[in-house]
This record gives sequence, structure tokens and C-alpha cells, in this order.
Amino acid sequence: MENRFHRYLNLPFEIEQPDICKEFHDDMKHLDINDYTDEKVVAWLHKLGLCVSHTEVFYTPPNGGKLPIHSDETTLDDHVKINVTWGPEEGVMRWWKTNKTQVFTDIEDVKANYKDVAVDSADEFSHRQHTNVLALEEDCTLMYEANTNKPSLVNVGVLHSTYNPTQQGRWTLCFVVGIPNGHGYVYWDEALEYFKDYIAGERYDNEGR
Repeated sequence: MENRFHRYLNLPFEIEQPDICKEFHDDMKHLDINDYTDEKVVAWLHKLGLCVSHTEVFYTPPNGGKLPIHSDETTLDDHVKINVTWGPEEGVMRWWKTNKTQVFTDIEDVKANYKDVAVDSADEFSHRQHTNVLALEEDCTLMYEANTNKPSLVNVGVLHSTYNPTQQGRWTLCFVVGIPNGHGYVYWDEALEYFKDYIAGERYDNEGR
């Protein structure tokens, strides 16, 4: 199987941990933080002819916490983010495949249909209303998973989720990569070309390979 989900990145700098990613909670969180800027990320992407079009953070709570299986848009595609996580090595991002999906915007519909992802508190999950493709884990096949404690190029246009089996919280900072002047997202194949000098591979060990 071709891995069209994840690659580790060797960056010439460290991504700073936002202060919000030093807090701990018992439930999942999603926050837009477009007022937050990592100048090193911005400058690096600018050299590549790219930009940060959106910045957000996600929190996967401890003790089996999950973010739901979803895509980041109303249809499935191949657009990418750059993610980095602060949390346990056992925590992972997961990618899935299924032919049973639904598109939801209304939070009550999500709560009624997606109890398996702890969306009883989903109205507190985000201050922004989302329209996403969602799927139930029981209807899905797991295709790939990776720890993202090292900066990672991730495909978020396909179905994905997170999982945290530990007693430690897990924060992920996400930079949505864009092409300036309103040209939109960067997609997987072109991302591999843009970032070819920084792609480390499909595994992560103490040598950062």
C-alpha cells in the first residue's frame, strides 16, 4: 500500500509550543488560533512560495481519548497540513477507509449519530461550526497511523482521527498550508514536490529519520 497519509519533516528550526498547548483537560478541544504566528514557519514557507492560510490546535484527552473520524472539508480530497504534537509517544494520528460516510453540520445530528467518539461534549469541542465528512469506526478500516511528535506532513483531506491510550494529554498544532493570492490548498502530490528537500521518511527514530 502506498503511503499517501504521512511523512516526517526535517525542519531547519524548532516549532515553538504555544502557551495553550501547556494546559490539560479531560475532554477534546479544537481552537482556531489565527492570531498566533510562528515567524520561523512563516519565513520557511515563504521561501518555498507557500503560506500559512490557517492555524489551529487540537487536544486529544487521556485515557483512550479520540478525535472523531473525519475529513477537514465537506468532500474527500488530498489537501495537507503540517502538524506537530506535544504528548505521549503512544498517541497517534490515524487514517481510515470506508464507503459509509455522512456529512454533518448540525451538532445535534453529530451527537445523535456519533456517540462512539464521545461527542456528548461535542458542543464544547469548537467555537466554530463545522461541516465535515464523518464516519463511524465500526464502519472503517484502519489504513495507517503515526505519532506526530516530530513535525509531520499530513493528509487531512482523507478520513483521519486521533487516539491517545495514555494518562497524558496530547496537543497538536496545525498549520494549514496554502498557495498565496487565493490559490487555495496544497495537495498531497504537489506537497511532496514542495517539501522534497525536507521529507525525512515514514518512520521516526532517535536519529530523526
